[in-house]
Amino acid sequence: MCTVFPHSVSARVLWLRLISIGTLAIAMGFLMHASAGPPGAESSGPTDGSTTLQASILKAVELHASPEVLGKLWLTLANRYLDQFELQKAEEAYTHAIRLLHGTPSQAQYADSLRGIGTVYRTSGRLKQARKYLTSSLGIYEALNDRPNVAYLHLALGLERLAERKYREAEAETTAALEEFESGIKPDLSDLSAAYLTRSRAVCGEGRYGSALQDVSRAHNVAQNRFHENSIEMISIWLVQGYVQMQAGLQTEGQLAMNEALRLAQSRTDLPRPFFVALQLAVLRAQAVALKAADRKQEAKHAQDQIAQIEAEARSACNGCTVSVAALVSP
Repeated sequence: MCTVFPHSVSARVLWLRLISIGTLAIAMGFLMHASAGPPGAESSGPTDGSTTLQASILKAVELHASPEVLGKLWLTLANRYLDQFELQKAEEAYTHAIRLLHGTPSQAQYADSLRGIGTVYRTSGRLKQARKYLTSSLGIYEALNDRPNVAYLHLALGLERLAERKYREAEAETTAALEEFESGIKPDLSDLSAAYLTRSRAVCGEGRYGSALQDVSRAHNVAQNRFHENSIEMISIWLVQGYVQMQAGLQTEGQLAMNEALRLAQSRTDLPRPFFVALQLAVLRAQAVALKAADRKQEAKHAQDQIAQIEAEARSACNGCTVSVAALVSP
């Protein structure tokens, strides 16, 4: 059965989940954050378009609004651009928000702006810059004793370190996130599942396959009866499980798990076309690298052929898409 995201889930939430799969994929050598968005993030409503926000900013400037008021408006606009996958515009808007909110009483919004631009940098592959801003955001949330956001930032930094193949650092960050989750705060289950998967990939990179599979099992336990069968969370679990199994020498089991991830990804025809394309490509790239590492060249070539076909079809079919398919499908 195909699951449809509820209307309340924004495009930003959707692509952040896909980017999480992509970040795991980068760390594997080819390309969740799999949450419903960071805790307390300010996002514009579905009818609050970027044009209206731009007009509000101009009006606020004319009325000589304070830097704090202007900064909050720029932050809302930046989040709106992120909804629309307009990364360059989001980066510029977050830069304005950071400059205006620095030193104001609105430190939570300042931290949110730092986190936002860090997410943009991580998405576009500028990992060192991402780490700088995410670390700064974490420091502010720690000073504010905002434990849910502290956990979220540790997870975001874990994904960033994983993308750099800094496995020990990624393990430490995700363990810190999990300790926060277990300290009494009520975690978003997508975040909790993503933390186990990220740590699984980290310890797998260190060659500790048994521990890696234990974390995959923990992610399964979190997801059990809580997520739909073909949710982004479940696809991520099958994907990481298959990769770890193949690294551990369990090639038959690993390929079966990865095939299940691909089957579920291909069932998500309810998604907007660019997201559907990005999801399939993330899984196929994972398969291609895992198969190549296992010296299964023929099957790896088949996966690469599928990737090339999907990319070609996506670019020809998605001219004028609201969301940039080129940005989503680019490794």
